[in-house]
Amino acid sequence: MTATQHAEVAGAGIAGLAVATALAQRGWTVRVHERFPEVREIGAGIALGRNGVEALTALGAFDDAVADGHAISRWTIIDQWGRTVQRGDVQGPYMYTVSRQSLQRALFISARREGVEVAVDSPVAGAADGALVLEDGSRHPGELIVGADGVGSRVRRSLQDRGLRSRRIDLDVASLRYVIPRVPGDPVTDMPEWLHGNRRVGLLPLAGDRIAMYMYCPGGDTRGRTLPIDVDDWSACFPHLRGVFERLPREGAWLPVVETRNRSWVEGSTVLIGDAAYAMAPNLGQGGCTALHSAVTLAAAVAGSEPAVQALQRWELGERPYVDYVQTWSRRYSRMVSQWPGWGVRLRSVTFAALGRSARLNRRFAGVDLDGAVAGAGPT
Repeated sequence: MTATQHAEVAGAGIAGLAVATALAQRGWTVRVHERFPEVREIGAGIALGRNGVEALTALGAFDDAVADGHAISRWTIIDQWGRTVQRGDVQGPYMYTVSRQSLQRALFISARREGVEVAVDSPVAGAADGALVLEDGSRHPGELIVGADGVGSRVRRSLQDRGLRSRRIDLDVASLRYVIPRVPGDPVTDMPEWLHGNRRVGLLPLAGDRIAMYMYCPGGDTRGRTLPIDVDDWSACFPHLRGVFERLPREGAWLPVVETRNRSWVEGSTVLIGDAAYAMAPNLGQGGCTALHSAVTLAAAVAGSEPAVQALQRWELGERPYVDYVQTWSRRYSRMVSQWPGWGVRLRSVTFAALGRSARLNRRFAGVDLDGAVAGAGPT
C-alpha cells in the first residue's frame, strides 16, 4: 500500500466518517461527500456495546463520544406485569449510552484530525467504473469507493441497476425518539425497556441530567402513532411513565423501521457499509456498533498489498456472519414485540425469560459472542 491510495466515501454519517478515519490512519487520502450543507445527526440516544467501544477507541474518538454519555452496568426488559423477563449484567467498561449528536461530532473531529476532506453540499448520484458520481455529473475516481449513504443509498441503487440483488424489508413498526431533561423520580436506572402488548418504551441515561427515550408501536396502531402523543393512551399502558410522556415535545416524527439485505456488499472496488449494506431494526444496540466495527476491519483489510477487489471480498467473508447474526436477531425481537398476538402475551414473557437464560444470547447486547462461533465480534 502506498500513500497515493485514495478513497471516495458517500455519506458523512457514523459509517462514512468511521471508515474515512480508519483509512486515513493507514495512509490513505480520503474525501467524504455529504449532501446536506453541514455534517449533522438527527436522532436521540444510542447504545454502544463492546465492539463499538473498541472501534471508537481505535479511531481516537472514544473520549469525545462518551463525554455526554453514561456507562451501563445492567440492562433490563420488563413485561406489562412488572416482571423482569430479561436482565444483562455488563462486565467491564464495555457499554455506554450516548447521544447521537455526541457520537457524530466525535467521529467528525477524529476524521478531520486525520486529514479527511469533508465536502458538504455534495450530493451523490451513484458509483460507476471506479468513481463516485455526483448529481452534477462530476466523477471522483479512487482506488476504493465506499457507499455509506444510509438506507436510501444512491450507491446501492447504482449497483442494483447493474444487477445487485437487494431487498428493503418494512418491519411494520415505527419508532419515535427524543432527548429530554431528567427529573427526580424518572425510572432510568441503567437501561430499562418496558413491554405492553405490541408497544415498547425504553430509557437511556445520558450525562447532564438528560435521558434519551424511544417508543415503538406497530404500523396499524393509529392512536399510538398520533402526534403530539396521546399521553392518556400511552400512560394506560405505562402508568409509571406518565411524567415522562407529559414532558415530550409536541413535534416529532414516527419513523418506519426497515431492514436492508444485499446479496453482496462488494462490486469490484466499490463497497457498501452501514445502513446502505445492512440496515437493521435498532433493537440490540448493534446498528451503529456494527457500522463502527466494519469500518475499522474494512480499513485494515485494504491496508496491505493485496488488490482491493480481493481484499474487499475477504473482508466481507469474515465480517458478514456476525452482521447477519445480529440483523436476524434484531428482526426476530422486533416481530416478537410488535406482532405477537394479544392472547399470547404471557407466553411471550415466558419465551423472553427462557431466551434470557442463555448466556450467549444475553451477550449479544454487548456485541460479542463468547462461544467464538460468530466471526467479527472480537476486539478490533
